[in-house]
Amino acid sequence: MSADQAGGLTAFAPAKINLTLRAGPPRADGYHPVQSLVVFADWGDTLHAAPADELSLRLDGPHAAALADDTHNLVLKAAWALRAAADQPGLGASLILEKHLPVASGIGGGSADAAAALRVLNTLWDLNFSTRELAEIGGVVGADVPACVWSRPLLMEGIGERIRLLPAWPELDAIIVNPGKALSTADVFRAWDTKGGHLAIEALARVPVAGDNAVALALATAGHNDLEEPAMTLEQSIKDVLGELNRLAGGRLARMSGSGASCFALTDSADAARESAAELAQRHPGWTIQPVKLGGVA
Repeated sequence: MSADQAGGLTAFAPAKINLTLRAGPPRADGYHPVQSLVVFADWGDTLHAAPADELSLRLDGPHAAALADDTHNLVLKAAWALRAAADQPGLGASLILEKHLPVASGIGGGSADAAAALRVLNTLWDLNFSTRELAEIGGVVGADVPACVWSRPLLMEGIGERIRLLPAWPELDAIIVNPGKALSTADVFRAWDTKGGHLAIEALARVPVAGDNAVALALATAGHNDLEEPAMTLEQSIKDVLGELNRLAGGRLARMSGSGASCFALTDSADAARESAAELAQRHPGWTIQPVKLGGVA
């Protein structure tokens, strides 16, 4: 978090990457239990907050238009939830969201924005909630928001409310690719349910520990994303992206993130990520392609 002019603050809202994702059968309330190794990229949205009498939000950036008709943006939902938790409904702020992440793309953009709002307004309004308390408030806003409040390598369980931080998790070089197709998380889960054969998810007794890149890569490779196949039945471009990522020189692992359609590839080095991104951009100018470091950035 950094300071803006005129007493304002800026918070970074990093892209969330599910290195692995298991999804269990739906519960009675319709939510699916999950188990996911989650890391965060050094690429994301930016939220500016300044003191104001009223609460307002303005959208800016290359993907702002996709949210123009969203009257209940998660940033505002997070602000309302924070005011309610503090029992101070009159708190105001002028918010500007620079939207760089594709919308409905499986990399947690909306959840990251909500988490950034919780962090920055907690400071701006001098509320002094702890990170753990902010994560609990975030659970009211959305299932992925608690993980995004922490924005560190973690294991996410339950419906997202159980967070266990991953000690000594290393940075990983990667590229993120989005084919420019929005995909509804609810639709993907419905396709997953139609497929059937869900296995119940048992909570891990211990969190995975990775002290170096080789162990982290092995842990990621040993998992998979349960939603990848049902997502591909809804959006063919995911298969196209994964095909390209699996052919990259210097690529180590290619997988879809979240409910798609964004995918990622872990690479041998930062140079390999940059070169692969440039190569793919030449062939697919309509895709969003970003070389990144994956780790924790909050």
